[in-house]
Amino acid sequence: MGLMVPHFTAPSPIHGTGLYSRDALAEGAVLWMFEPGLDWRVALQALQPEQRTQLLHHGYINPMRLDEVVVCGDLARFWNFPHPGEPANSHPSEDLVEGEAVIVASRAIAAGEELLIHPSSDADYPRKIGGRPHPSLVVPRWRPKDQPGH
Repeated sequence: MGLMVPHFTAPSPIHGTGLYSRDALAEGAVLWMFEPGLDWRVALQALQPEQRTQLLHHGYINPMRLDEVVVCGDLARFWNFPHPGEPANSHPSEDLVEGEAVIVASRAIAAGEELLIHPSSDADYPRKIGGRPHPSLVVPRWRPKDQPGH
């Protein structure tokens, strides 16, 4: 499973490398499904900070499972979000495989068009777009013993 449609990667005007559809796709077409063995889940707390940073860059956090990062073993890791306020052409459906949403086309997609995923697919979207660190990456600030919070 994994990516279910012919695809390729190329430079993206949105961010670095993007994922593109090789063929024209109909609205509702299944684009991606989680595949155990190809895709994997990693507990965030089991990772060193530099490992978390690397995996969070290309992985996503399932909004229903905030303590894990899902890492795609295929080129789905290059799926970008649209610019804030612009529409995505793909989104998570209500169908699940192994607890992960099946990703479908939100509308017809032209051959050669970059696939853009809806922000609701990734609980880490605010950090990725706004630069705020994911809570698992935040080291508590040191405070003297006599101050609240210590």
